[in-house]
Amino acid sequence: MFTSKKFEIIKNARLVTVIGIGALGILAVSFIVAHLARIGVSSGATISDLTATLLGGTLIGLFVTGLFCLLAFHAFSFFESATLPQAIRLNEAMRMLHAKTNRESLAALKYYRISVFKAKNALGDGVAENVPCKLISTFLSPGFLRSDQNAALGSDNHCCDFTHIQEIIAANKAMWGEAEEQPEEQAGEVSVEVASLERKITDLLEKNKKINLNSTATNARNSQLKTQLAEAESHMAVLVELANKVTNEIKPPHRIKKDEIKAKYVAIGKIYGITEAPGAYVSIFRKNMPKELINWSGAPNQGSGDEET
Repeated sequence: MFTSKKFEIIKNARLVTVIGIGALGILAVSFIVAHLARIGVSSGATISDLTATLLGGTLIGLFVTGLFCLLAFHAFSFFESATLPQAIRLNEAMRMLHAKTNRESLAALKYYRISVFKAKNALGDGVAENVPCKLISTFLSPGFLRSDQNAALGSDNHCCDFTHIQEIIAANKAMWGEAEEQPEEQAGEVSVEVASLERKITDLLEKNKKINLNSTATNARNSQLKTQLAEAESHMAVLVELANKVTNEIKPPHRIKKDEIKAKYVAIGKIYGITEAPGAYVSIFRKNMPKELINWSGAPNQGSGDEET
């Protein structure tokens, strides 16, 4: 079961161990560097060689000592498993303390020295009973990534000891007072409910934001498709009128050339706001008209975009 005394003992033991390893490491580095300097002097080493030996030995020794200290610090995490009698999600606990942003939440965790745990299973709304979890002792350490902290503040698995949160709220009320006294149990229930509702509102606002973004993108695509469809319908109308005009005006053996088709296309298209004859539509027209009406002779036009001329 969770006991603050247990974790206090672990923290003190960790601190003593890290300090002890650091002290032993510094003594060992000093001894080794002094020994290397003595060997260098006896062998007639130059000042440059001695300086390089002292600096290199000191830096390497301190680096290795730091690694051992870090290893010892994290090794105590194996002893920090617990079962919280009452646990509440980390983000809900921060809302109870009126910390709304991630920066405010991290400041509250540091100020009140609140321990952060990670539960094996996701927690729901409100307070959960007898939750198996693991203390994240490095959560507020400088080496803990800010991205991991932000992810934990929105996680369903990261939680706090609800009893500790209640003690903080009670201490704040005793210090600052409140307008209307409420029974302790009722006040705790209301705080949890408010935190849960605030989290739901935040989630709904986030979902609404995503829906609005998707809706905006969809409307933009629909608008673009409508514009393309209107343009295609205008070109289809031009093709129909052009086919009728060419059929009535062109009689074999005379055949219409591509330049003449483009000129007629633009003349008809002005009614629909069309100012040029796209190569794709001209090609469609030429392929689907009777062959005896279309002049296919002549050299290809470079860069016209047409498959045939």
